[in-house]
Amino acid sequence: MNIAILESILMPAGHEVEFDRILVEELRAQGHQVRFFVPERFPFKIDYGVPVDYLAGGEAVTYAGASGLTKLWRSLQREVRRVKWFNDAYEKAKAGACEAIVIPTSTYRYLRTARKSKLKNSPVPVLFIVHGINPGEKEKFLREARACRPYRNLHFVILTLRDDFAGVELPNLHLLVPPVFTPRDLGVAPGFAVHSPLRLGFFGQYRREKNLEFFLDAFIQANFTTPVELTVQGATAKPEDGADFERLAKAYAGHAGVKFWHKNLIGREWQQALLDTDVILMPYAAERYRYHWGAMLFTAIGFYKPVLQSPELNPEVLQQYAIGEAVELDSVERFAEQLERFVNEFPAKQEVYQRGLEEANRRYAPDRFVRALLAYIQQ
Repeated sequence: MNIAILESILMPAGHEVEFDRILVEELRAQGHQVRFFVPERFPFKIDYGVPVDYLAGGEAVTYAGASGLTKLWRSLQREVRRVKWFNDAYEKAKAGACEAIVIPTSTYRYLRTARKSKLKNSPVPVLFIVHGINPGEKEKFLREARACRPYRNLHFVILTLRDDFAGVELPNLHLLVPPVFTPRDLGVAPGFAVHSPLRLGFFGQYRREKNLEFFLDAFIQANFTTPVELTVQGATAKPEDGADFERLAKAYAGHAGVKFWHKNLIGREWQQALLDTDVILMPYAAERYRYHWGAMLFTAIGFYKPVLQSPELNPEVLQQYAIGEAVELDSVERFAEQLERFVNEFPAKQEVYQRGLEEANRRYAPDRFVRALLAYIQQ
């Protein structure tokens, strides 16, 4: 099958890039041809090694640095251009350029756009992948999904670990567990390993809601019985987040064993940094993480790294697999005690974590994920 990935998101960091890579490489490994449909002059972060078709309708639009009326204008601009991109994708599919279209990062707005465009009558299956839906978005999404019901080639795949759609009768609505991210550039098979000193890592796109200062205060207070190093990496998309990260880097730079990286990590550099770490820290106390799968959590699993995380972050994973611990974030003192215990008991629990990570990797394997996607468009 010849499958087109319709990508229009300007990606600031690694997870969106790596999600597209999962689609490309796993589809090809399963015998399919892959190409990209992207807006004109689209700035790929990496070379995926597949053909690229450019869509008429203008360049991709980013919200980076925008607020107020500027952000509203860019939102309207993005909506108008998306209709044009979808129209051109329809024409390309009609001309035989592909046998299916996958849109890797969608929201209910994409469904609304599809109804305004020719793509609603696509001659090939179109898969809209939605990376979680919180309660505030659910009714908007269902309204748009129901409005799309007459268009049988439009399919909606929600990546989730929950079942928040029980009783919803929409034949083209599918729930699917997300895939893990793996080190695809380094030519190594991921496996469980531990360094000395024990290396803790706080990675990913930094937003102020991620509780970094809270965590740093706890780390400094904790009394570890084993040598520990901490690396804090932050990729920032908004100026206010960048300024906050720099503030924290200056405030805590004097503490031994702590280093800060304020930069994007892509490809080999990103993967090597993760392999060089022993434990991934994710004290993200935000309710939305119950509904949107944690890309950093699924990176930790794919790289065989135990986790220390907030209880809101996809709790279903820790309920099923012993890959780390959830911590209480009600006070710095309480979190410091839990962090201290986790690190000091880590040597005794290594085998438990290793078994849990092996089981989770089988459940969330990328090839299994892509086979499920294919089943939706081949049914």
